[in-house]
Order: sequence, then C-alpha cells, then structure tokens
Amino acid sequence: MLDMKFVRDNLDAVRTMLKNRNNPLNLDNFVELEKKRRDLLNESEQLKNQRNATSKKIGAMKKAGEDTAAISAEVRAIGDKISDIDKNLREVEENLRDILLHIPNIPKADVPIGKDETFNPEIRRVGEPRQFDFTPKAHWEIGNDLNILDADRAAKVTGARFTFYRGLGARLERACINFMMDLHANKHGYTETLSTKTV
Repeated sequence: MLDMKFVRDNLDAVRTMLKNRNNPLNLDNFVELEKKRRDLLNESEQLKNQRNATSKKIGAMKKAGEDTAAISAEVRAIGDKISDIDKNLREVEENLRDILLHIPNIPKADVPIGKDETFNPEIRRVGEPRQFDFTPKAHWEIGNDLNILDADRAAKVTGARFTFYRGLGARLERACINFMMDLHANKHGYTETLSTKTV
C-alpha cells in the first residue's frame, strides 16, 4: 500500500500511473478526505490544548477556594467535542485506507504502457518453447481441476488476477513459507519477528 503522504505529495504522478494502468480509480475523494483528516487533526489538537489549559485553571481555582462548576462543565463539553471529532476522524481514516488499498504500486519507469500484457515487448528468448503432442493446460486450469486454486471466488473478493489457494495448494504455500523462514533463521542468522497490534 502506498503511503498517504506520498500519494498526497505526488498526486499527479499517481493519477498518471492509474491512467497508464487503465485503472478507473478516481482520487478526487481522496483529496477531500485527506484535507478533512488534516483539518480534524488540527481541530482536535487545538481543543486538547484548550482542555489542558482550562484543566490547569481548575486546579488553581480549587486551591483558591473558588467555585469550579462552570469551568468543569466547559472542560466536559470540550471533551465531548473531542470525542465526536475523534469518531469522525476514525471514519475518515477508514475511508482513506480503503482508497489507498485500491491504489496499485507504481511500476518502474521502463515498464511499457499498454492495456494488457500483449503490449509487453519480448526482450530476449532463451531456448525454444517445448512442443507437446497434446494441448497443454494453463496453470489455473490445472489448479482448478486439482481443486487447489479458486480464482473465481478470489475474483469476487479481491478482483481479477488473484487466486485463493485451497486444500493441498494452501498447505504447499504454507510449507514453502515455513521452509524459507526456517532456512533464514537457522542457516543465515536472521531473527524471526512477528508484529501484533494491541487493542
């Protein structure tokens, strides 16, 4: 996923990339949401500073024996407003994240522009293509026949050009991951880490 600040600072380049990749994603909503996010953050910070300053006054007033009911109500009102802003901010950030998840990576500058793989030039060929006395199947057909790949379901969830591994296919993928993790941890001195988010 591209960084939000990168997309904001390179909006024209990202729009050009989407056009070149024939991606219909419109970034106008991103611009509005990103501005709204910054405005909400700024408003929230200002209110938090105001609440902190007012809270300090309450302490001084209590020491002086003054009535703090009115100013305490003001602090509670500020806190309620901050809560509303933070809730709105979470919604905006979720919408921004959804947009960012749909922006593909920017390809290298030398990647040819075209509507599909037929526009890719052949740079070199090594050897000759093998000749079969039967019509070979594509890997996705073999995977479907063996019930280890499920491209149809994946397309409904993630879009075209993705697939779900299932059954033995998923176990094979996991075995390959485990093999590489073990190889690097045991033979090459890497330390395995796992990131988790606490709630």
